[in-house]
Order: sequence, then structure tokens, then C-alpha cells
Amino acid sequence: MLTRDIELSDALLDLLDNCVDGILRSGQAKADGLKPYEGFNATLTLSKDHFSIEDNCGGIPYAIAQKYAFAMGRPPGVEEGGTQGKVGMYGIGMKRAIFKLGSDARIESRNDRSFFVEINAKWMGENSWNDLPIYELPEGSIEAGSTKIFVTKLHPDISLAFAQSKWIDEFRKAIARHYAIIIEKGFSVVVGTPDEIARGLAPIKAEPFRLLLAKPDHGGQMIEPFIYNGKIRGVDVEIYAGLYRPLLNEDELDEEDDTRASTDDAGWTVACNDRIVIWKDKTKLTGWGEGTVPNYHGQFIAITGIVLLRADDPKKLPLTTTKRGIEGASDVYLDVKDIMRDSTKALTSFTNKWKRFPEKLATLYQASEYADLPGLRSIASSAEMDTVRKYPEMKKVEPRLPVPPEEKTSTRVSFVALKKDVEFLGKHFFDDAKAKPAAVGEAAFNQSLGDAKK
Repeated sequence: MLTRDIELSDALLDLLDNCVDGILRSGQAKADGLKPYEGFNATLTLSKDHFSIEDNCGGIPYAIAQKYAFAMGRPPGVEEGGTQGKVGMYGIGMKRAIFKLGSDARIESRNDRSFFVEINAKWMGENSWNDLPIYELPEGSIEAGSTKIFVTKLHPDISLAFAQSKWIDEFRKAIARHYAIIIEKGFSVVVGTPDEIARGLAPIKAEPFRLLLAKPDHGGQMIEPFIYNGKIRGVDVEIYAGLYRPLLNEDELDEEDDTRASTDDAGWTVACNDRIVIWKDKTKLTGWGEGTVPNYHGQFIAITGIVLLRADDPKKLPLTTTKRGIEGASDVYLDVKDIMRDSTKALTSFTNKWKRFPEKLATLYQASEYADLPGLRSIASSAEMDTVRKYPEMKKVEPRLPVPPEEKTSTRVSFVALKKDVEFLGKHFFDDAKAKPAAVGEAAFNQSLGDAKK
């Protein structure tokens, strides 16, 4: 039952969550600077015969191993301690991952003491699961602050997945996305087959989050991001939303299809204690198509945003047990989504106004540059912010986005014509039957307008 509601990649991400939680529990994360996890790493080796993960993230304290790390769930009244900023809260991540992978496992760790635990098929098959015995490791057999998990007798579907380079590549992409903030903070993750690990692999690079904003000292109309930060129901909240690329022109809109829309970088990303749980979502889960916000369409491909939720007590966060989604009915998230919708609505209105004037908008893009998450946070820290009326503990910077000068005097003309007729006029106006439909329509309109004015 434990493994039915979780994908293999999510189970492995749970093991990485334990690594980061171990860093925080140990108190060894750097308190200052942009790279608090620098020097900490995890290596995941995937083979059709076995799986292993090794890390240097502090090890498992012996008392925690005894009380709940190898118990099913967290026993009543037992708290792990040192939970500030963690994402683990259910006490099932490591065990569930092992059950998902195979039937034999060995866990070695060294924090205050060196020990190992073994899980086997016989124990898993028993009607009553007795406590797993913990054995001491000989001194010097494992480095201080390390943990190693080695799983054999993999389930057939797991062996099949690990034998496919495509699956491994997709898993690396999942880490690059869901661990983007944590990797940017210095944590190093390597994933590969035994041969790849032996040859030496570069750590996974984080998927970047960037927004356009005006260059310093630029005057006139500017592209600026929406920024919100503060508290909602005891949870620290940061929201950044804006544009990350130019809008599509008319020809690109005509060519836009579902495949491109789903693979581009538009949409909302949500992170809980730095762990990204929603990636570039364009559905009602993040407010698209709700209230006065339109459904996502290729016209909105330039719009993106990120929500950062943080709480010392992870139980306050709207996390699901798989941590690949949000508890949509959470009061905290419903309030946050209310603000997200306001930003999305303003940005979709901006694209609606400018879609007829892409050439004029180009000058605004030329006067803009990219800001990453640390850069956006720096802007927020020095900006004059107003209070969000509905949420008095939240502050905001809501820019006045540029308005096209011809907005009130121009309108868009769009119609459908037979392809053969468009090709005929293309040949007539441009001596090219394959001329772009927009250009043909404009030429026909201009000629008709000129004749009428005569």
C-alpha cells in the first residue's frame, strides 16, 4: 500500500530529501551567504542489479535510528528534533523508497555512532514486522557524517527502468527541476550507472528561474516583475511573477500547438522549504482558468512565476506525502493562490494589449535584462512595498506595466479565407504563393483601404 501512490522517481527524491534534512539537522549548513549547502553531496548509482545512494550530509544520529528511522512511521510522542526548514514529516520516506526498489537492503551510517541495519525479503514477508536490529560497524569502516543505502533484489519493473538510459535522463531532469533551488544553494547531486560513476560524472545543473526587468538607470516605460513577501497563516511567503521571454508574434501564434506550450517555461512553480513541488504549472491548480483569469494559451507563453513557502514546522506547509504536488484545499495555499491569480490576471492583460504591437514592444525588451532568484530577492529587500489589503502581513510591489501608445486608436483584423485564395493573393502581391498569410491579409487590406479612400 505504501508504494502504490508514489512514482519511482518521487521515491528516490524522498531519499535526497533525507540528505538535505540531515544537513539541517546537523547544524552544519552555512548560516550566511548564497551557498549554505556547499560541500555537501549525494551520489545515486542505478543498475539493473542494484541501487545505491551515498551522501556526506551528517549521518543518522543513533537515537533517531533507534526511535523511528527504522520504525513504520513516527511513533506517538516521538519528535526528531532539529526540524527547522525540513520537508520530511511523515517518517516513511526512506522505508517507502526501499520497499519501492527491492526486497533486500543494507543501510550504513555514522553520526555519533557507526551502525548498520539490514532489511530482507524474509522480514518483509512476515505478518508482524518486528523492530529491525541495529548493529555496530567497526571503527573506521565509514566516514564521519556519511550514510550509505544499498538495495539488491530489485523488483522487475525497477530493474527495467534502471536499464534504460532514457529513464535515467528523465530522472536527472526531475532533479534539475525539483531540486533547482537546493542545487543553486550548493548541494551537489550525481546520478548515473556504475560505469558512468566510475568514469566521473559532472553534478546535475539546476534549471534556472529568471524574470525580465529594466536595466539600471533606464527611463520611461519598463518591464518589471510583481513581488510579494510576508506571512500567511504563520508561513513565510515570497512570490515573484513576470515575463521571461518576448511575446509571440502573430505568425508564431498561428504556429503554436499544444506540444510547444507544454514544453516551454511558462507557468507557475511552487516550492516548500526550497523543495520544488509544482513545476511550471498552467492549470487551475495554480489559478489558470479560475475567476477572471483566462485558461492558459500560447499567447501567454512569456508569463511565469514562482512561489516560495517556508516554515520551521513542515506540517504547516501544504505538502502531499509524495511532495510532487500541493494540498489544494489547504487554507494557506488558497490564500496564496488568490495573490497568484491577481498577478496572472495583470500579466495576461498586458499580453492582450501588446500582442498587436510586437515591434514596439521589442524596444522594451532591449532595455531589459534577466534577474535570477537571488537578484529578485535583493530587489525585494530594498524596494518600497505596499501592504496587501486582504493580507495585512503581506507586502507587495505591483508595477505599472507599459501600455502601447496606439492602444486606443488601433484594432486587430482577423478572418479566415480559403488557402487557395490566400496563395493566389500572395502570388499577386508578392509573386510568392507561399507568402505569410498575415502579410497577404495586410496587403489586401491596405489596397482595399486605399481604393476606398480614393
